[in-house]
Amino acid sequence: PGAASKEFRKASPTPTASTAPDMAMLGSGGAPMAPGAAFLQPAQMTRPMQMVGSMAPPPTGAAPSAATGAGAAAAAAAGVVAAASAVVGGGRRRRRVGKVPKVTVMATSPAQTHEINYYQLDKVNAASILSAVKDAIHAAGPIVKETSPPKQRLLKVLSEPKVMSMLTSISRMPVFSHEMGHAFKDNLELLLALKQIKYFWSVPQSQLAILLEQLAREVAGDQAAEGFKAFLEVLSRTPGHTQMIKHLQSELPAAARKVYLENAEYLETADAHAVYPTSIYRQCDALTLATEDASTIEAVMSTTLTTTIKIARNVLDPSNRLLANIYVPLGRCVAVVDDKVEALYGEKLDAYFAHHGIEYKKLVFSGNEVDKDIRDVERILVALKESGQGRHEPLLIIGGGVIADVAGFAAALYSRNTPYVMMCTSIVSGIDAGPSPRVCCNGFDYKNLYGAYHPPVLTITDRGFWKTLHPGWLRHGVAEIVKMAVMKDLSLFELLEKWGAKCVATKFGTEGDSVNDPAFQDVCDLIVGKAMEGYVRSEYGNLWETHQCRPHAYGHTWSPGYELPSGMLHGQAVGTCMGFGAYLAYKAGFIDETEMHRILKVISDCELCLWHPVMEDGGAVWRSQVAMIEKRGGNLCAPIPRPLGQSGYLNDLSEEDLLRDLQAYKHLCLAYPRAGAGVDMHCVDVG
Repeated sequence: PGAASKEFRKASPTPTASTAPDMAMLGSGGAPMAPGAAFLQPAQMTRPMQMVGSMAPPPTGAAPSAATGAGAAAAAAAGVVAAASAVVGGGRRRRRVGKVPKVTVMATSPAQTHEINYYQLDKVNAASILSAVKDAIHAAGPIVKETSPPKQRLLKVLSEPKVMSMLTSISRMPVFSHEMGHAFKDNLELLLALKQIKYFWSVPQSQLAILLEQLAREVAGDQAAEGFKAFLEVLSRTPGHTQMIKHLQSELPAAARKVYLENAEYLETADAHAVYPTSIYRQCDALTLATEDASTIEAVMSTTLTTTIKIARNVLDPSNRLLANIYVPLGRCVAVVDDKVEALYGEKLDAYFAHHGIEYKKLVFSGNEVDKDIRDVERILVALKESGQGRHEPLLIIGGGVIADVAGFAAALYSRNTPYVMMCTSIVSGIDAGPSPRVCCNGFDYKNLYGAYHPPVLTITDRGFWKTLHPGWLRHGVAEIVKMAVMKDLSLFELLEKWGAKCVATKFGTEGDSVNDPAFQDVCDLIVGKAMEGYVRSEYGNLWETHQCRPHAYGHTWSPGYELPSGMLHGQAVGTCMGFGAYLAYKAGFIDETEMHRILKVISDCELCLWHPVMEDGGAVWRSQVAMIEKRGGNLCAPIPRPLGQSGYLNDLSEEDLLRDLQAYKHLCLAYPRAGAGVDMHCVDVG
């Protein structure tokens, strides 16, 4: 059940001489499968590719060298073919990899239990991977500098034995695993390239060229990367650069073609993600256990996503390739654009994509809160269908928090899952809604009634866009920074105490003399970076809200019940809830009175709201709490500081205590500037 197309056979619980792997590919070690996740270990029936000839690692202390001369290349290619043949057997007698046994018998009870293993991946060995990448780049470097047509150079690169070894080896790695992340945690650019080059067989030609350039830059330096960069530029001007690498198979030499096709055949069973991915940003796995008669089945299923966050400057400058590296290989970009962004930056967007030769299809929608309805999501879905949006090509979403929510929700619904890139043009999207996995829309006057968990594959935050924000829109976005400072980062809170008011006044260094103040520019970047890091530290380990200890929900417990009726901007409503939460933290003994007033002062100094007349309706605030308990699995679990800079949770608050505390909090707020009111705190105040 659940895998009817797979062949289920009983296998010996221990490897035999004929089934144990005998040759190690990169880092596989040749060890039989031990108890644990099949995703991280080679299965006992796997026969990894043998490293022979020029593919074998050099002796200790020996310098790597590229094969020279036609004879050496042919001999090396023959070695690759022999190694590849070992994966699936030779000639007509080889067993097709799709028929590899997938079931292990486990003696865990009187009745035998079958464990169904879905994937067989090699172990991660960072030194071996790095060595293979360096050898491949060293071998490919002279080829990409040749003067022959770019397609011929690409075919020659793909036929180079060391390149074949590197590509086929990494295609068998668990690139989304913790082990891979830890192995390359000191070079995130290299890690990103390795994650994607696993899918080399299914990526466009120019995307492989981009990845080779990135690998060259990380393992051999900028000078070595220049040759690959020049090669990418000429290759991207050829008509076939958007075609997948696999479509070049008929033009490869027979020896190289055999290597790649047998590797692809092996991967159909060992890891189909690597050969037939729906998109290169998402993988699945499972542990499935069944009794011998299949009368009882237990399973644990998982989905692994990969995402990247970039805090950048001048994203729309043609020299910035963040967007180009994604959409040049696809040949086009379908974008959902906030109507206000289109009015302000439409010409720059058009010019950027035109410069890079990318067909740009923009779908312009309103980014106002009033247009955050399920019907607006449906309109985006229809527009995506009419545009022929594919599940392998990331949709581009450009705008603030509302457009991030509704267009991200549409991407989650479209064909059940479509990747997207979020280019943030406001603080709310840049710090919170943009990288968030939570996408949503309002319905029947309930805030965020509909939603899904669907994070972007890339989030780009460029505070240069904030220059054109209405001051009220910028101000309300600061609430998302304040909440992370209070709950996760005391040093960020101290930065806000010192610089928060100036950040608001100068739109984070995009106006006035602050533009030419390098020290303040660095402060602004530091504040944004710390807020983003705090957010993902809180959010990404609990992507699907499987528990409710969520520090980033500070300020979001009581305000959802009165935000829409009050007409407040989201950040202004969050300000009132953060202030009230700080007061409750003081009452609970989580923070002292001085810390409470420090929090209230930062909220007020950033011209956010501490108290709004709508909060006089204590019954409405209580109903909001009741609704939140329903939403949070039967717990209030209200995040509040404990102490300042760290998170705690309040789970018990009676209606009587809530009403009494609201009034006490109100009297505190009246002593603050504007009697606790925010500046431009209503949607109508900012248009």
